[in-house]
Amino acid sequence: MPYLKSKHLTTNSKNWNEDSDKANRKLIYIGGKIRFQSEQDLENYIEAYFDIIFPDLVLIKRQHSLKTQRCDLLCCSKLHKQAVIIELKNEEDRGLVSQLLRYRKIILQNQSFADKIDYSLPIKLIAIAPTFHEDNYTDKEASKFENDISFWKFHVEYETTGAKFQLEGKNYDILYPVFGLPGSLQNEDLRSKLLPAFTHNFKSNLPVDTHQNFRIIRELFMAQPKIKEMVSPTYRKILYGTGEGENHKKLAEITNTSKGIWLFLWLPTKVKTKIKIPVARFGFVLAANNNHFAQDSVVEWLVCTQKC
Repeated sequence: MPYLKSKHLTTNSKNWNEDSDKANRKLIYIGGKIRFQSEQDLENYIEAYFDIIFPDLVLIKRQHSLKTQRCDLLCCSKLHKQAVIIELKNEEDRGLVSQLLRYRKIILQNQSFADKIDYSLPIKLIAIAPTFHEDNYTDKEASKFENDISFWKFHVEYETTGAKFQLEGKNYDILYPVFGLPGSLQNEDLRSKLLPAFTHNFKSNLPVDTHQNFRIIRELFMAQPKIKEMVSPTYRKILYGTGEGENHKKLAEITNTSKGIWLFLWLPTKVKTKIKIPVARFGFVLAANNNHFAQDSVVEWLVCTQKC
């Protein structure tokens, strides 16, 4: 079924979502580590703190697009106006060098922002990621632009004073909430944040006594990497997954009907080919007169969409 997109937002809803995005830019706690929930959250952070992290550079444009290529950050040095292309990755990627070289070629061909960049100087290429696959180092050694390519590792730590972004031996504060972090104080802080407009409307259709526990279970879903939140046009169904298509991984779905609330989970018990996308969906039919999202809720029936 189709889900609501940004084009369905009214002007007021767009403003609401902008406030929500700023309040809910997030880190997640998973596998004993703190990380950005998505690459977009990483980009948001770098853009917001760019002048602090890169005091010698000027950010010219984020997500600069030319034909089919789009670089994360197009920058130049303050002193010499030398072009600098920065590619950000939230996880290991083995094709970084070829990606950076494509950006270099297309930007050099088009001479983008020639009034701000001196194209007589070589273009510096910087990849920032938590880890680098060994293929990246092999590709760098094989490139004639090897001296212009740099790999910078970043790391996120959580201390009593909050999260820290570590890059090239320096620490920077991250004033984002951490989803999935153990501790009631952190969770209480998250529940005070603005929900996105579509999610807020979905929650409004739920029984009032489930609102607080809906926020708690939502935090668990949103604490997973790359997970997006999608709401149906009727505001009666909400899906958590990497996308809505067949080839996207799905995590959970909540359906609010006249007959009650259904909570579905996709579990990796039956998968399609080698990409390990679950195709079987399990549903928990919860007992009546229970708070459906509370930890002590009672499951009356367990149903499955396929024989497993």
